[in-house]
Amino acid sequence: MTTPEQLAAKLKDLGIRQTPQRLAIAEVVVNSGDHPSVKEIYQRVQEFFPYVTLATVYSTLDMLERAGIVRALPFQKQSRYDANLSPHANLVCVGCGGVVDSGAGQEIVARLKEQLETSTDFQFTGQRIDFYGWCRNCADRRNHKARTGAI
Repeated sequence: MTTPEQLAAKLKDLGIRQTPQRLAIAEVVVNSGDHPSVKEIYQRVQEFFPYVTLATVYSTLDMLERAGIVRALPFQKQSRYDANLSPHANLVCVGCGGVVDSGAGQEIVARLKEQLETSTDFQFTGQRIDFYGWCRNCADRRNHKARTGAI
């Protein structure tokens, strides 16, 4: 977990003007393990800054992405934001749309990226690996409905 002080120092080192709203938005994204959407970030920040605007959230996310602090993960319905920039796989629920990082396979993803970088002339700007399925909550609901004949 990144503290507000660490985040403020990082933004300062990057020459990014700091406001309480920007710091709150950055803190929400950096310390969220659930890859929040713009709407979720907006709602979480509004708890502390009720007058924050969606425009501020969008512009701050754009600035954080350009600074290399977060990465947008575009999906069909909405983009989500990930602060884990190291090679990893995302687990995407086809039921609720939730996205979490996989703790397994990071070494394999990193090795694959390294192998591709050294064996091709392709210039990489990033990587993204998604696995789709059902999170525990959605799988439990789905299985319960199947058992009760509600599907």
